[in-house]
Amino acid sequence: MSSASKAFDEAEAVYAKGAKSELSSDFSAAFRHYLAAADSFLHLSRSESLNVAFRAQCKSSAARALQRAEKIKKASEQPGARFAVDIVPIDWFAQEQQHYILRRSSVIHGIRYPMWTDAVPAASPNVPYIDPDGQPAVPQYAMSSTYGSPYWNRPANVASKHPPLLSPTFSTPSVVSKPNLDLAPADIQQHLINDCSVCAMISVCVQHARMFNSKLLSSIYPGQQAGRYDIKVLINGTFRRISIDDALPFDPNGNPIGISTGVKNVVWPALLEKAYMKLMGGYDFPGSNSAVDLHALGGWIPEFIDLHSAPFEKERTWMKLLNGFQKGHCVLTVGTDSRTTRRIKGLKLLPLHNYAVIGMLSCSVFSHSLKLRIDIRETVDDRWMTLLDSRVPDQSTLPMGEYDSHTLDMRWDDLCATFEGVYASWDPNLFHQELSFHGMWKPRSAEDKEQSCIRHLRLLYSYTSSSSQSSYDTYPVSDNDVWVLLTRHLPDTQRTGEYITVTVDAEDEWADVGNSTGSAPTLTGGRAKAEAEIKGTYTTSTHVLVRTKVRVTQAPRNARGSSTPSLLSFSPIQRPATVGSAATSSFSPSSVSPVSGALTVLACYDGPFDDVCFTVNVFCGSGLSIKWDENAGVGGIGVKGHSVKVEGAFTTKNSGGNHSHPTYMLNPQWHLRILEQETIRRAVSPAAGTSLTRATGTEQGLSGSSRDKAMVIVTAQGPRDIPLNLTAVWSAGERVFELAQREVVATSGAYAYGYARAFANLSSGDYTVILSAFDPQVHLGAFSLKVESSRKFLLEPIPQEGAGMYARVARGEWNLQSAAGSPSHGRYHLNPVYEVDIPSNAQFGARVHLTSGSASTALNLSLFPAVDPFSSNRPLASSGPYSDALSGVDIPKQTLRAGKY
Repeated sequence: MSSASKAFDEAEAVYAKGAKSELSSDFSAAFRHYLAAADSFLHLSRSESLNVAFRAQCKSSAARALQRAEKIKKASEQPGARFAVDIVPIDWFAQEQQHYILRRSSVIHGIRYPMWTDAVPAASPNVPYIDPDGQPAVPQYAMSSTYGSPYWNRPANVASKHPPLLSPTFSTPSVVSKPNLDLAPADIQQHLINDCSVCAMISVCVQHARMFNSKLLSSIYPGQQAGRYDIKVLINGTFRRISIDDALPFDPNGNPIGISTGVKNVVWPALLEKAYMKLMGGYDFPGSNSAVDLHALGGWIPEFIDLHSAPFEKERTWMKLLNGFQKGHCVLTVGTDSRTTRRIKGLKLLPLHNYAVIGMLSCSVFSHSLKLRIDIRETVDDRWMTLLDSRVPDQSTLPMGEYDSHTLDMRWDDLCATFEGVYASWDPNLFHQELSFHGMWKPRSAEDKEQSCIRHLRLLYSYTSSSSQSSYDTYPVSDNDVWVLLTRHLPDTQRTGEYITVTVDAEDEWADVGNSTGSAPTLTGGRAKAEAEIKGTYTTSTHVLVRTKVRVTQAPRNARGSSTPSLLSFSPIQRPATVGSAATSSFSPSSVSPVSGALTVLACYDGPFDDVCFTVNVFCGSGLSIKWDENAGVGGIGVKGHSVKVEGAFTTKNSGGNHSHPTYMLNPQWHLRILEQETIRRAVSPAAGTSLTRATGTEQGLSGSSRDKAMVIVTAQGPRDIPLNLTAVWSAGERVFELAQREVVATSGAYAYGYARAFANLSSGDYTVILSAFDPQVHLGAFSLKVESSRKFLLEPIPQEGAGMYARVARGEWNLQSAAGSPSHGRYHLNPVYEVDIPSNAQFGARVHLTSGSASTALNLSLFPAVDPFSSNRPLASSGPYSDALSGVDIPKQTLRAGKY
């Protein structure tokens, strides 16, 4: 009996158990058995190695099991039903589910690309292979009247007519599997097709092969038929097979319109280009970058380094790239933006163009390695890159006598000012371990599409200092490094409007706050903590890389004895962590004992499509061992108990910005009350009369030292362009006007675009939850806030200061005449004075704060009766002593009689 038949019989046995349970009125058990049988049948129906009839039978059996389960579910929802069924959540980590995601992502542009390990159908070796998918589409600009319509021909037919162009050099497996070391980077020529990133990628791989005898592009294999080639590519989460014939496109004059190698007569770059163009939907390439291309064709880790971003560090980046380049750990290209139109030393820089980096040197004077003559530089600069442009210009368009160079030696400082970014590709062999997860955003069956756009993964790790190094000098990768790569699967390269980002946060022990004794839990030994302060923006790229480190530090204790996260990291970062922005670890690996911990990985998507698949790859240094926490699922560390979700929006009236602004007090705030058991009983009584929003759910007890505390998670979601932060503080449920570190009990840390999450163990009592966007009155838009707790709680919005009262705003400034100081200076009456006319008895309050100038300026606000002569000795109300509080000073609300003040 085959394994498929055995699996089918096992699924039938599970279905039979469901039927037996249903007959005995054990509907809950029947529901579970039916769903398990349906899952097994569906898994078999998706196996493309099985024949069509058997897969159809499996699909029919799955539908039969799901139909029975659906009937039981509907019966349980009827009024008076005496049983209930639990919806079985998807086990995203199950091998079948992971395999299903990869199978689902096999179709790109309507063409199925099987996994590399799938069996290859038998074919007649004597029949020349013709690609059944047809030839990749040629762009419209290649069929203009200038060039004429291109045609397809096999290299064997072309070589006899045009010997300098192409010949079938690769005719045996031994030749195909090894790069041709006779090629030089300058031999790679880009013609009519606009795929500069592919040409630059092949050029740097050729240079890497010359320098290190490497095999970066050893992914072309001859097929079973003449003229067939199979290319191994890493796409949509796994290695897949692209099958092509060896016909290539030429213009009417017999010249190649794609990549060629000139007089070297090497055809493999053109075949590699054709396979990649087929994968991308045709030669009308929508554009890419070399790091993404090499990730697909070589499996190296892509990284984009934005040379103009705030966290970019020029010196650190240079040292990282130079060390990696010289030791063969990375290959590099650089790219221009859409506005670049410069000519530097004979090389015309094109907009949105990739250039290969074929040399990096740090010395005062050196010779050019790619020219016959020796150039001695007159200026002294110890950091240079040699760039190569693979584009072959149309000589007819060059002015008479103008030289058009293909190479350019450029100072690092000038390069950083000229180019948009560096595309780095890193050798995955630098890492000790790799872990992957394949998931899906916005599945059609999801009840909450907004929530399903964010997938939480919990990564468990243990760290032991590594005393030995690998065969590489691991300077680019420390033994405590963790790199996380998020890849969005591509069903169609023409799709637009899709954005992704990934953040990685250290998950320290739950903040244990609210101790009446004010003492912190005892910590034994060190604690593993990750440097994950930098959080990236959403990007339209298919890949996002974030770096972090695991370090051993002693948890700081605040005034209340808790390990509260710092609230000082409020600056929004414009890009994911890069080589130039990685923080420096300050630990000594040889002095620490083994530690363990967890990282929270958030993979986020924003776009109009459903069923969007993705892959998360994690790479770690030699001192780490990693694994997924499969029990945590993909919804984060949820709290089984009680939850409340509220909707709101940032407007010009409540967008107060981060805590460095005096308007921070305007941000949306909520009163969170964690209830005690006796309080819960009173609260559910009709006599309680509370207006707070009561969380719904089931009570869940805690164990150990946290039994008297509530596990609380607060999350916020908003538009992808709004950096968000959540902070919870001790309070009496009142509005917070200024943050004090000692009062903070939980914070989401650095501002993150579109999402914020904070958690803590909280004692019963009152807290204020503050949601803020980074810039005041700039980041506007809708948001949602969700609070989850293991204990019952109440949540109520806190009204703005002066809510329900008439308000007037006056703006002014102090100058040399009006900045008169306190009464002791004798000029107090010259300070700015405003008259308030109150027609009847009313509540009154006032606040003054700076909008610019020194934040340390001490202020006072006083209220006097409007009498003549004025006397500063008899204020009716005052803000109190002079204060330099960022939020300013205020006269507390009080009742005034009708009159003028």
